[in-house]
Amino acid sequence: MPCDARKLRMSGSPAGFTLLEILVAVAILGMAYLVVLQNFSLSMRNIGRVERSGRRSFETLLARERDMLVIPGQLEAEPPGGEIYVQGRQFQVVRVDNAEASGLTTLLLERLQ
Repeated sequence: MPCDARKLRMSGSPAGFTLLEILVAVAILGMAYLVVLQNFSLSMRNIGRVERSGRRSFETLLARERDMLVIPGQLEAEPPGGEIYVQGRQFQVVRVDNAEASGLTTLLLERLQ
């Protein structure tokens, strides 16, 4: 017995999604995808801007090193070793990772001899 399409449609049993429903769903998902990509792109741009600003602040600090005062009579202790982050003529900023507390980093401003 051949199945009549008109009878299936009138009986109310769903036969599947229509092409229009699929196109609407794809359009909605596409718009949501674009919003997520725009937010991700904006976040990456802001992260880069903050990193450049931080580096510029340290470079400005080192450029003004002649204006810094040395406190007489201050005891000089042996600073912990670390990786040089930024270096100027008389001062350098050293990055020291704290081994006791993971994830903590200290920046030390050292005067060069």
